[in-house]
Amino acid sequence: MTVEDWLSPECLEQDAIYLGVLTAWGVKPLSRLEYPVRPWVWASLRHMALVTARLTRYAENGAWVEHWVFSRYAHLVERYCRQFDRQPLNGDSACLVRLEADYFGYPQCCAEEYLRSPDVPSDLLPADQALLFHRACTGCQVTPQLLPWYRAALVEARALCDRYASRNRWPSAK
Repeated sequence: MTVEDWLSPECLEQDAIYLGVLTAWGVKPLSRLEYPVRPWVWASLRHMALVTARLTRYAENGAWVEHWVFSRYAHLVERYCRQFDRQPLNGDSACLVRLEADYFGYPQCCAEEYLRSPDVPSDLLPADQALLFHRACTGCQVTPQLLPWYRAALVEARALCDRYASRNRWPSAK
């Protein structure tokens, strides 16, 4: 299975564990899930000593949307919740893109290029770009330093998911 397959929408719980590992290791200061996951994922995040919180946002059409955030740092979770709980989902304003880059550990250079040219593709290899939760900017000097951490976190996340699957007969991704 390729990185792109393993991190596909069909594997959202594995994706959540991957985010959890990156966050537990401090590669990402804070992470957010925008989809529900089963209790074993929450148990795994707690086992990683991550502080979690649920918040509700509302879409332009008035629908309420639940998000979950987690971090090693309670103050980041609390600050994020104070700032965004019960607030509207507000597109990609420059302020929001910069703020989320800071919260989620995206290099500022990548956020700035995204703001200038949101459709410019990354010059990373597709398998490397697929590891990330941000689009690397052209010629990025920071992202290549993060890639070894992302690769190692993916290996760890796969192992965690495989251990869970073998103990609980949960079908692992093929």
